[in-house]
Amino acid sequence: MAGRPRDAVILTEDERATLLMWTRSRTCSQARALRARIVLACEDEPTNTAVAQRLGISRDMVGKWRARFLAERLDGLDEQPRPGRPPTADDDTVAHVLVRTLTPPPPGARNAWSTRSMAAETGLSQSTVNRIWRTYRVQPGARTPVGPRRAWSLPEHADEVVGLFIAPPVCVLAVTALAGVRTSAAMATGRLFGQDREAPHVLAVACAFAALRGERHTEDVLSDLRAFLEQVGSAAGAGANVHVLTYGVPAEACDAPSTRPDPGVRPRLRWHRAPSPVAWTDETRRLLAPDAQLPHGAAPDQPRLRDALLTWSTTWTPAAAPFARIAVPRPPYDIPAICGPDNDSNARAIRALGHPALPTVSQITSPGAPITTDPVVGLLRESVLAGHYRSGDRVRETPLAVRLGLSRRVIRAGLRALAEEGMLDLLPGGATAVPAVTAKDVLDLYALRASLGALLIRRVAMLGREHLAPASAALAEVRAAARDSDNARIRETDLRFQDALARTADLPQAARTFERLTARLRMFVTVLDMDYRQACDTIANEDTAVFDALRDADGNEAARLYRVKIERCVRYMIAQLPEHDAAPHLWTTLAGRPRLRQENPVSAAHPA
Repeated sequence: MAGRPRDAVILTEDERATLLMWTRSRTCSQARALRARIVLACEDEPTNTAVAQRLGISRDMVGKWRARFLAERLDGLDEQPRPGRPPTADDDTVAHVLVRTLTPPPPGARNAWSTRSMAAETGLSQSTVNRIWRTYRVQPGARTPVGPRRAWSLPEHADEVVGLFIAPPVCVLAVTALAGVRTSAAMATGRLFGQDREAPHVLAVACAFAALRGERHTEDVLSDLRAFLEQVGSAAGAGANVHVLTYGVPAEACDAPSTRPDPGVRPRLRWHRAPSPVAWTDETRRLLAPDAQLPHGAAPDQPRLRDALLTWSTTWTPAAAPFARIAVPRPPYDIPAICGPDNDSNARAIRALGHPALPTVSQITSPGAPITTDPVVGLLRESVLAGHYRSGDRVRETPLAVRLGLSRRVIRAGLRALAEEGMLDLLPGGATAVPAVTAKDVLDLYALRASLGALLIRRVAMLGREHLAPASAALAEVRAAARDSDNARIRETDLRFQDALARTADLPQAARTFERLTARLRMFVTVLDMDYRQACDTIANEDTAVFDALRDADGNEAARLYRVKIERCVRYMIAQLPEHDAAPHLWTTLAGRPRLRQENPVSAAHPA
């Protein structure tokens, strides 16, 4: 029986592309994919019977979705409210329960909200609270298991989170990924959110809130989204692959020419559309899955993301601006220094005196020679540096004692020695902790290091070439490390070169203070996991320029070159922090700016 011809289904190009995408997507639900296949078959077959036989389904199902599509087009394929008892919690109540999980739990509720405490707070039943949390995959204080990957083109783990955009109903998370590199969750979120372990839970609440509060996207939201993606591209850097996980973004916005820049010149955006808030939440949680290697006793950063989203969601109105967070672009290694040869206030004076152009240099390096020669302290130093500590973490004695086979008394004495060196902070009660690394701490350390280093370098220039043998040997190690492009060695040898200059100055107290600053800087570099592989040659050129100026007995120029190096290091290290909030002029305010005068010859052995 052929069946009666029904109303013909005529598809536009955009509708056909969307339906085909649903049938081929690995993240789309099976029910939606089947409806898409029914509509595509209805375009080819005039009768419901032929479509039913072709797909192996009932004629009633074909008739239902043919009629729904003809009446409402693509929107008719969405799920509609089913008959039955109306829900006891409307959208406003559900949104209130979800946002309430971002606030601190009440006294006596342990460390996180429970269904019992939330029910007492909102006046709902425990079953209702539990149902809301299960529906939107929200579980305060619990480590939700990570499900299987749905979008197979997404990376296994995020390298860095470079952008977050929430504008109901649109949710966008932009991440970068490196092939074959496993990045911890703290490092992935650190650039944008800090080391916030609650980030997956907060993002789940944000997506659920956006789905509840927004029904349709507007042109203003899409315009804000395009501007957001432009800034994300700048933050990711040229040539990077940016994976954009979205919910609520229409297909035409993903295919807009403005969001597909030229590969190799601008970052390439790879779109991944989640069909539901739950799917977006699951993929986000998998991308930011906690790393089992992180120390359990590590103290997390302040919940900046949670506090910011809590403020935005509680004051949200349909006319409110989108919630957007974009990572600060990382500067290149050869970023011009504040007082470099091209933009220094003394550049005119230097050119007027006929001074040759200075070599471009990069940024600071790391570990120097230890100032405590006790073998136990040296063993502890290496263990602490290899212990994957984070800023502010307490260094516990028991695990180190078990690992090194020493008594806790010996470990405690060694940690105190490291604290006296400046490598660790001494807490009340005798405990020690990894120093905090903030923009203020970096500026404080480098301001003192720059001033003291310039003094020591001028002193070395006064002593003559015969005293430069230790520095020459250290410079040879720097050049060897640069030839091998060895990140660990270039960090070690560069600070050894600087410490060798400090000891050569024959100012014992100043040299000892400089080496203590080196020990603290070494810890800063380890905590931030600074990478200088691309700057090995520039570091060698920088040290060579300082050494040549000292060999020529030019103390002013050697001190200037050293200051240029330090200033670039300050800017690069601060850029690695989650919050790049240091004004460029603040460094000049703290450390001053070197100046040359016309009446002072550049070739003078030392300042008058």
